[in-house]
Amino acid sequence: MAKEPPRPACVFLIPVVRDSDRKPHPSTLWRLLQDAVVRTCGAVTGPETVLYYRNPSAVPGAWSPGEGQEAVEDLSRKYTVAVPADRLDELRAFLRRAGNSFDQRVMYLEVAGYAEFLEVRPEDGFLEV
Repeated sequence: MAKEPPRPACVFLIPVVRDSDRKPHPSTLWRLLQDAVVRTCGAVTGPETVLYYRNPSAVPGAWSPGEGQEAVEDLSRKYTVAVPADRLDELRAFLRRAGNSFDQRVMYLEVAGYAEFLEVRPEDGFLEV
C-alpha cells in the first residue's frame, strides 16, 4: 500500500452567537455542522471552546465589524481537521456554507499555520442535512 502524503492541519472557528442579533445557535445546527464536517473531511477534533480572533491586530477575544465601529467580543468553538491539500478549496466552500447557516459575515480558517478570512455570501449556500 502506498504511503499517503501528509495533510495540512486546518483549524476553523464557529462563533457561538449569530452576527445579526447576537443570539445563540440552536443545538440542531451544531449537530448538523458536526455531521457535515465528518462527511466532508472524514474526521474532526472538537469542538473546543476558545476566544475568537477575527483580526490578528485586534484585542484578543474581540473583532471589529468595520472601521469606526465598536469592537464586539466573541466566543467561538474551535474545530481541527486534516484534509488533502488538493481538497482545500472544498473545505473553504464548506465553511462559506457554514457561515451562512450560522449567520456569520466572515469565517476564520487556518491552514498549516496560515490564517484566512473567508467572506461569506448568500450565493455560497447553506449546510444541508
